[in-house]
Amino acid sequence: MLFSSRYSTFLLLVILAVATAAYRINMYSPTNNIIQSPNDQREYRSITLENGLQVILVSDSEADKAAASLAVNVGSGDDPSGRQGLAHFLEHMLFLGTEPYPDPGEYQDFISKHGGNHNAFTAHDVTNYFFEIDNSALADALNRFAPFFISPTFDKNYVEREKNAVNAEYTSKSKDDGRRIYSAEKQAMNPEHPYAQFATGSLETLEDRPDSLIRDELIAFYQQHYSANEMKLALIGNYDLDTLENWVKEKFSAIPKRDVAVKAPRPDLYIKDQLPLDLQIEPIKELRQLKLTFPMPESLSQYPYKPLQIISHLLGHEGEGSLLALFKKRGWAEGLSAGRGVSTPWESTLSVQVQLTMIGLYRIDEITAAVFAYIDLLKAGLQDPEFIKRIYNEQHQLAELAFANQEKSKAGHYAIRLTNNLRHVPPNQVIYADYQWLTPAPDILKPYLDQLDAKNLVRVLIAPEVETNMLDPWYDTKMMLRPAFIKTETATKEPMLRPEYKVQLALPSANPFIPESFSLTDAQAQTVPKTLIDQQGLRLWYYPEQEFRLPKAKVFINLHNQDVADNAKDRIIAQLFSHSVNEIISSYTYPAYVAGLNYQLHASGRGIELSMSGYHDKLDVLLDKIVETMASLTAENVSEEEFKRYQAQLKRRLENQLKAKPYERTVSELRRWLRNPSFSQEELITVLDTVTLDDVLAFNERLKRSLYVDIYVHGTLEPDAAKSISDVLLNAYQPSGERISPAKVSKVPNTLGSNQYLQSIDQQHPDTAASLYIQGQQFDATSSDEGMTSDKARAHYALLAQILSSPYYQWLRTEKKLGYIVSASPFPQNAVPGLVFIVQSPTTDTNGILSETELFFNDFNQQLAELTLEEFEDHKQGLISRLTSKKKNMAEKVGHFWHNIEVNRLTFDTNEAIAAEVETIELADIQKLFTSSVIEKKDPRLLFSHSINAPEVNDKSAWKDLTQVNKADLEKL
Repeated sequence: MLFSSRYSTFLLLVILAVATAAYRINMYSPTNNIIQSPNDQREYRSITLENGLQVILVSDSEADKAAASLAVNVGSGDDPSGRQGLAHFLEHMLFLGTEPYPDPGEYQDFISKHGGNHNAFTAHDVTNYFFEIDNSALADALNRFAPFFISPTFDKNYVEREKNAVNAEYTSKSKDDGRRIYSAEKQAMNPEHPYAQFATGSLETLEDRPDSLIRDELIAFYQQHYSANEMKLALIGNYDLDTLENWVKEKFSAIPKRDVAVKAPRPDLYIKDQLPLDLQIEPIKELRQLKLTFPMPESLSQYPYKPLQIISHLLGHEGEGSLLALFKKRGWAEGLSAGRGVSTPWESTLSVQVQLTMIGLYRIDEITAAVFAYIDLLKAGLQDPEFIKRIYNEQHQLAELAFANQEKSKAGHYAIRLTNNLRHVPPNQVIYADYQWLTPAPDILKPYLDQLDAKNLVRVLIAPEVETNMLDPWYDTKMMLRPAFIKTETATKEPMLRPEYKVQLALPSANPFIPESFSLTDAQAQTVPKTLIDQQGLRLWYYPEQEFRLPKAKVFINLHNQDVADNAKDRIIAQLFSHSVNEIISSYTYPAYVAGLNYQLHASGRGIELSMSGYHDKLDVLLDKIVETMASLTAENVSEEEFKRYQAQLKRRLENQLKAKPYERTVSELRRWLRNPSFSQEELITVLDTVTLDDVLAFNERLKRSLYVDIYVHGTLEPDAAKSISDVLLNAYQPSGERISPAKVSKVPNTLGSNQYLQSIDQQHPDTAASLYIQGQQFDATSSDEGMTSDKARAHYALLAQILSSPYYQWLRTEKKLGYIVSASPFPQNAVPGLVFIVQSPTTDTNGILSETELFFNDFNQQLAELTLEEFEDHKQGLISRLTSKKKNMAEKVGHFWHNIEVNRLTFDTNEAIAAEVETIELADIQKLFTSSVIEKKDPRLLFSHSINAPEVNDKSAWKDLTQVNKADLEKL
């Protein structure tokens, strides 16, 4: 979803325009005419092969990971009639064998061995395949990737198996409100339009029929649409451009160029004579939302002017004078967003979404009227040349700042972005198009503004309380669709919005947070953070960024409070305190967000956490406001009525967590049980009802007296600027407490023969989910067994997971058809190692999942015995690569250091130390560990299982009831 942005004063914009333009002119270094950021030292080249495949090559001499993404101009919108989901099914099938590499697990296994990851997605008009891998393995990865588009096998056996995986993906989301609401919204669309069709696929839509075998249709669809000239490829690696180009020509030139038919003209997305429409949808979760959707002309071709983005920016503004500010003041809404929805080369939609309070649920006509009152302001502004110039200048300056200070992202993500952009913009604009803001002539905006009309509206109301009279055909979503009479002043000839409300609406004013200073620190470089202050109750860490020389900073502030760590009621109070502060300052801080300065304030298991990131100029101004509001929170700032709304909002969020996907619930309950202390959603909901506003205000006073503060400042700031941040905290609080360690990890009881524990979760969902956790006690860090350290233990279990993850996925998902969601991975909790095996299945129960998992363990024991030393070394290097992957940007570097500070590992070498231990492991060590831990079950197990009736496992004697274990009596690791 696209969210809105904001603006600043005209004088400041003029100053910035001069400064930034000069900065750009001197620093741009286009390669092969591709416009790139002055902060981007990579080399680019655009080529087109003889078969029509268009390619962007990226040579990155600093990268340790390579990536590729290939986008095909075909998606679910091209599914044949009656074969919904065929494009998606085809996407699945390409992973399951090619002529050079027929083994269906070979591609995934190769990527995993070499420190990589892979995936694909099918959208309405595009299918994208991508991977990321160690640089050294790029050529061999391409050898396996290119045949997807040249010679897939469409093995008959796996066609039948993979239909079940597609169906499992469909059923796994049958209770997901996002998917259910999306499907219901399609019922309001023109049924002749491809977008209105079911896209995932099911056993019903993909079944063999007397006159139509699904494998034949897959091959026909592939041959019809998978043509080189309908594809875009991006390739990124630590190789020179000539090498990358030669590989592309060598490996992708065999993709056939087919005679692809020009796509037929499309009907309108909505039948215009039927608009406006009212659609009511009943969700599963406690969700109340009003969504106003306007069909629009296509906007992709207008990327230099971004018409829908500018409209969304204005409608979705959250500062003073905004719709959201009015709605919050009236108690009607908790949030609002605006942005582009459908976006294809043929059409677009623009939506305004309002997160309603219970009061707002019964004010939808007034809310709708307010939106149209704001649209009137917006239209007037965007027809005024001076306003257009001001608003676009500000967007232009903010975008230029972002472009000039662009940082690297993960290679795989970047490759996807390049292929997506290449579908819609010229090669030389493939990077810059996202940042380009040209001031449009009024006639460019007019076609879009004209569609912001009450007669061109689909109004969707989502709430448990709505009236319904029909079911969506694919997800059984309860809904009602009917013609709408949108009450506007034009239609009724009378005021729909009270004048005192209307005068509170205004277009955004100047943005005071646009940065003016771009200074960089001259502080001496450091290898790790150092303390500038270490005193009773406070520790200040500082790291001057010299590698990523950008005018940015990241600040973490942890306010530790023992009461929050120890009891459920204070956890809830801390959440309500944070929420109250956020609400008070939301209008003030929104312009900072627009200007690239973000903050988050929330409760944690140890107290309150505040983080800030972005341009360092004005960071002190924002911090002053946040801390001042925290320290001065009183009943004058928060009314009893507002507090009740915040309380209801938190209760709804906690209740909705109990309706998460089955596998998510099992993992959440597993984490909660392992952490000590921790509290269930049910416990938190119970105490929530007892908390008062006086409790929250009293907590603020307690916080001032009983507190430990950990601060970390990272960026191009001087040491004095870092110290000034601690001064702000010291002026508001008197920290004198002790640092609180992260929650301990409960040691699962491990009496041989009685070390398996089961907890069932009852939830209304047709799938069964199970998370089997094996706690790594074979190399307990507290024992002297073989002198194993925690790092060594974590290294062993992580390497074991690295080796078995791909075979487990292939066995249970591809071979046994248990479900779409299958994974095996390391599951360290703090420094305690472990493994977790997760399955969500529409076809079997807990016993079936356990049975197949045990069969896999026995089979894998033999696979491990036959593993070659070469294969073992590949796995080792793949894991080491993941652990020691080069930090691509400041955010990754900050995250690494802050994690070490949080766990108090002040050598700052967690990943490096584990990687060093991996290097020393022999194959025999892993074989021994698997036998002992998994086959002989010397490591204890926890099984969290979900199904509608929460069934027990067959062998009750082997599994103990986890609810009967008293966590208070357990040793804490």
